[in-house]
Amino acid sequence: MPYTFIRQPRARHKQFVPIGYAAERVYHRKQSVIMATAGSARIIHARLLRSAIALAVVAMPMRASALDSAKTLSQYVRRIWQVQQGLPQASIDALLQTHDGYLWLGTQTGLVKFDGVRFTTVDEVDGLSMKDIRVTRLLEGRDGTLWIGTSQAGLIRIQNGKAHRFVRRDGFPSDSVQCLVGDSADNVWACTPNGLVEVNGDTVRAFGAGDGLAMAVRTACTTRNGTIFVSDESGAISTWDRRRFAPAVTQLAEPTVAQTMLCASDGTLWIGASSGLFHLVGDREERITAADGLADNGVLSLAEGDSGDIFAGTKNGFSRVRGREIETFLPQDGLSQSTVFALLEDREGSLWVATKHGLNQFLDGVTTSYTTSEGLPSNQTGPVLQDSRGTVWAGTLGGGLGRFDGHRFTTLTIAEGLASNTIYALAESRDGDLWMGTAAGLNRLRDGHVVGTWTTRQGLPGNIVRALYRDHDGAIWIATSGGLAVFRDGELHAVADGHQKHVESILAIGGDRRGHLYLAPEGESPLLRQADAVFEDEDGLLWIGTLGQGLRLVDGGRVFAFSELDGLFDDAIYGIAEDDHGKLWMACSKGIFSVSRDDLRQFAAGSRRRIVSTPYSPLDALRTVECQPGVQPVVSRARDGRLWFSTIRGLLVIDPNHLSRSFAPPSVVVEDTTVNGERQAPGAIGALAPDRNNVEFSYTGVSFVVPNRITFRYQLEGFDKAWVDAGTRRQTVYTNLPPGQFRFRVSACNPDNTCGEATSAVAFEIEPRYYQRSWFLPLSAAAFGLLVWSGYRLRIRQLRTKFDLILAERGRIARELHDTLLQGFAGITMSMQALTSRLPASATRDTLEEIVADAGQSLREARRSLSGLRSRPDSPAGLVATVTRIARHLTEPKDVRLKLALNDPHTELPADIEYNLLRIAQEAMVNAVKHSGARTLNVSLESTRERLRLSVNDDGAGFDETNGPPAGHYGLIGMKERAAQIGAIFELTSIRGQGTTVSVLLES
Repeated sequence: MPYTFIRQPRARHKQFVPIGYAAERVYHRKQSVIMATAGSARIIHARLLRSAIALAVVAMPMRASALDSAKTLSQYVRRIWQVQQGLPQASIDALLQTHDGYLWLGTQTGLVKFDGVRFTTVDEVDGLSMKDIRVTRLLEGRDGTLWIGTSQAGLIRIQNGKAHRFVRRDGFPSDSVQCLVGDSADNVWACTPNGLVEVNGDTVRAFGAGDGLAMAVRTACTTRNGTIFVSDESGAISTWDRRRFAPAVTQLAEPTVAQTMLCASDGTLWIGASSGLFHLVGDREERITAADGLADNGVLSLAEGDSGDIFAGTKNGFSRVRGREIETFLPQDGLSQSTVFALLEDREGSLWVATKHGLNQFLDGVTTSYTTSEGLPSNQTGPVLQDSRGTVWAGTLGGGLGRFDGHRFTTLTIAEGLASNTIYALAESRDGDLWMGTAAGLNRLRDGHVVGTWTTRQGLPGNIVRALYRDHDGAIWIATSGGLAVFRDGELHAVADGHQKHVESILAIGGDRRGHLYLAPEGESPLLRQADAVFEDEDGLLWIGTLGQGLRLVDGGRVFAFSELDGLFDDAIYGIAEDDHGKLWMACSKGIFSVSRDDLRQFAAGSRRRIVSTPYSPLDALRTVECQPGVQPVVSRARDGRLWFSTIRGLLVIDPNHLSRSFAPPSVVVEDTTVNGERQAPGAIGALAPDRNNVEFSYTGVSFVVPNRITFRYQLEGFDKAWVDAGTRRQTVYTNLPPGQFRFRVSACNPDNTCGEATSAVAFEIEPRYYQRSWFLPLSAAAFGLLVWSGYRLRIRQLRTKFDLILAERGRIARELHDTLLQGFAGITMSMQALTSRLPASATRDTLEEIVADAGQSLREARRSLSGLRSRPDSPAGLVATVTRIARHLTEPKDVRLKLALNDPHTELPADIEYNLLRIAQEAMVNAVKHSGARTLNVSLESTRERLRLSVNDDGAGFDETNGPPAGHYGLIGMKERAAQIGAIFELTSIRGQGTTVSVLLES
């Protein structure tokens, strides 16, 4: 047969190298299309096939990462999603990864979207219900249009959020879609039981028997240049020549029903049928069956990996074909179920396998595991050691000794001369021989063959050999259940001295370059209590791992202890090794961890308060790592720097020089927005009313390698001044946002700090309330100013109205005084003058003339007051002029000396203030001239911008202030009242016999 395979326990495998990308039942990565359906097939004419597919190799885009083809399928990290892990429906018919990174699943009950963490069921699109529809095919167009083929609901197109369904009653040939293919013009071809259909926009064109096809079309595939190959129910394979379908000229040698077809990137054609996998290369046909290592003859799905590997899903697991070798992964190897409906390699290099009962993911880890699937004799491994020739030896606890040459394991057991299949210790002597301690004696191997065996019959102290150690002189020390022995100079010697009782049942043995030997007995020992590993580093420091007592350091004559309380990952340490970066790697009961050797020494010196341990965490959270106790060595450093660990589930290899794996930045998608509790599409927010200012964003990072370790940061431009770290949280809420324009941006980062940002930010605007708009404050200020001005004008109008009323009242009083008091007073005066003229000259006449004079004077004063009532306050008289005139009028007839010191006020005085000041001055001067007998009258007016003082001083008789003025004199009271009315301070100073001073002080 042209293909070979390697049969191993529970696995048949070889490795292969994918060249291109194609996915069964998937249109993926722009033009790449591979669809799987059922049907018969004939071989395509070699020249036609080569010319149609050749361009695919040149045009094929390459992915940044792919599965490491050097690993077997069982060495990949595996994850399984079933209903228990959140998968809505476990039976999956189709797989598709869209340009935004999402993985879409077509299930028996509908459509499901997966971002690596959450499965989301698509129940409705644009009013079209997607519930309880069996999705059998999925395809994405170059413009992002999603095409969904169903078993009974026709073809569904989802474009820009709008859904349209093509069904039989609307002219579509059938409601059952068996394949979907996209061509170079982005048209969609659908296989149906009633022929092949081309969909161009909303135009449907059907092809059937008259176009060179049988009625039922089962499967199809397309090349990179858009050439379409079709297999119908007759078993013929045809190609589209843009006018009709031309049949091929060659028949398959083995009659069969084609299930799926793959146009590979190397120009060949793969056909999955019910009788095996057919590979058509030029004019040559090759058939691969279960006898050649294929998982099963019933091939249901095909896909091509980025490295050119061909994946074939069957009814009993799936196989990988690389070159001439086949590797198979079966349900008993850990697949969720036997029937593989779809296969897909995503953009991060993970392989997805969809079965009838779950979704399986295969991805690379930073470690490599070896189990029975890779040929290891048993997963219960014991000691592991790489010899000077580069061969890795792995002892097992019951399965014998495994020998790994870099490609495959071979096994040695008691049939090849081993003392026992349970092996506890390994060591290499200077001559390159391998020494092996077993449960039933000691073996020596040379070139893979047993050349010596020692038991108690040959002088070994005990048959159970727990530890081996080669010292710096080349001697092999042997710790047995019966004591200590040494093999030196070709002879075995039991160590039997006074310390023999302390070295029985030794658990571990080691030494240093100074020739000291360290033994760890099962009994109590101050230094080696519960020791299980002894390791000397490159500086000659001795490190001792214990079973529950932590780690110890022997530095010269000092011993230091480290435990979990100090930051050590585990207190049960089974083995120790050192890498090239100054780190100690330790195998423990909780797995594997590393610690900086410098940190440990600093902690021992007291310059560091805590130890930092770095545990190894597998990508698969369901996978646990526990190292094997009681074997020596449990960890071994290979010549290439890799570390081999023995675990209870096989061997695990870690390369400290390549621990970090480079990941492509995650695709970031803002999935949903909620405004005031109402869900809205991220692109449809637009302008929001002022009260709709509570916005919630839900986002995700689409990655399938380490989805739970993706961290996020976001920024709302226009609100946040810097990026906000969100950790692993996938939503954020903003409440009471102010008015303005905003853009929500989100970025997702892998554990290696490679970050990607959402391709489009969510932009929206919150409209301001009326009082938050830019025109509100200026308008409010203008309105306030207008209000103040209007109030001022109203007040002025009110004052004018009130003043007019006052003037009217004054006019009325003046008229009354003129018509009554003045007229009567004038008549009395004239009568007295007439009487006086008739009287002869005498004292009586003189007195009467004085009375007439006084009455005349009073009449003139009354007329002046009446004139004051008649005049307006803005008359041009003025305070200084009026006071001067009154003072001179009073003093001239009385021969009183007048002194005036009057200054014009700096500011114009209100009419009422000026009037009251005038009346106060007038009253004071009248009192001084008529009643005090004064010879001198001083009148002064002092004025500044802040104050005004009016004073009237005389040198008359004065009076006693304590007694006040004589009864019946009310002038003083009137002056005080007038001063209080204008808010002035009235001051009176009078000394009997020395005169009187009246002063009025007015302050602004």
